Amino acid sequence: MNMDEMNKEEFENTQESIDTSKEQYQGNMGGPVHKEKKKKNPDKNMLFKAIVVVLLVVSLACNGFLMYKVLGTQGGSSTNGTSNAKVQTVNYDVKSDLTKVIEAAKESTVGVAVYQNNKLSGSGSGVIYKIDGKTVYIITNHHVIESAQSIEVIYSNGESVKAELIGSDKYGDIAVLKMTVNFDVTAFKTGDSDLLDAGETVLAVGSPLGIEYAGTVTQGIVSAPKRTVSVDLNNDGKEDWDMNVIQTDAAINPGNSGGALVNAVGELVGITSMKYSSESVEGMGFALPINDAVKMVEEIISTGKVNRPTLGISGVSLDGYSSYELYMYRIQTNLNKGIYVADVQNDSAASKAGIQTGDVITKFDNEEIESYKDFLTKLYSKKPGDTVKLTINRNGSTSTVNVKLGSS
Repeated sequence: MNMDEMNKEEFENTQESIDTSKEQYQGNMGGPVHKEKKKKNPDKNMLFKAIVVVLLVVSLACNGFLMYKVLGTQGGSSTNGTSNAKVQTVNYDVKSDLTKVIEAAKESTVGVAVYQNNKLSGSGSGVIYKIDGKTVYIITNHHVIESAQSIEVIYSNGESVKAELIGSDKYGDIAVLKMTVNFDVTAFKTGDSDLLDAGETVLAVGSPLGIEYAGTVTQGIVSAPKRTVSVDLNNDGKEDWDMNVIQTDAAINPGNSGGALVNAVGELVGITSMKYSSESVEGMGFALPINDAVKMVEEIISTGKVNRPTLGISGVSLDGYSSYELYMYRIQTNLNKGIYVADVQNDSAASKAGIQTGDVITKFDNEEIESYKDFLTKLYSKKPGDTVKLTINRNGSTSTVNVKLGSS
């Protein structure tokens, strides 16, 4: 027996009880008593069935709605084609303080084009150091403009202006250019290179591999804030000068020379100068500390040169030469250390002190001279006008002379 049949039987039994009670009540009141049962009402049965059907439909509808909500929520995270979820595109502004620093640094960095016989013979980079009205002063490297017959400076706005070389210094590898412009330019704010720390973020800005790559920016860190690098200035295959530099792993390539080394707040802290070039070496670039560079630059602007102390000789370092090589060079000495005096300039400090061709300078202020680099380091630690004591070996005899240094 199903649920509907059970409910129907129960309903009929209840109805019979009501009818029986009604007949009993009528009998007690003297009314007629009908002993036969009343016919069952079909309308009431239909009403009951309708109510049950309605309740069933409502229940199924509620269950269906709940199921739709659950499945609809799970389906929103799927990638099928039936999803009605809206896709929103979010644009992020990734500009930072560093991008602003780079934009400013690029505007203050220039390209330097070098010409010989009216033909482009080389290029490098430079930085805008000072502006005086319409006059602009540019710092670059000495080796960038060393052989130039004419020089042009290319600004970030594409303008090319002919430049005048005020002066340069090969030992400091610094040169200063001067020109007049008829457009707005911005000079770098110089920082303090003595405050640099290893690990500090720096940017190298310049024109690697040519002017067409002007404004190239590379990022790195300060690998060492103070480093001494030996260089060969006269291309004789021997190191003859020690340079104080900042070492960085920021990429520096040919053409970057004379460009800017900038700290994270946009201050100029160095002039990019060189890198170690070897298949086995990566990330070893060097820049001249701006504190050293500015001293030379200001002197060049004032006098046209860097005033260095001079002795007035042409010399050859004896270290590294064999006896056969000394014989071939007609250097007659048994010494293997010191500076052989090949020539003495007229009216120079050495000439006035009595130094002669063929002498060997063995000591500088009582300190032995190991090499020509050692000799230059000792000499350029002095100032023009200082008096130094030199120990001289002449034909096997040793003597000491006092020399008042001249000026370059």
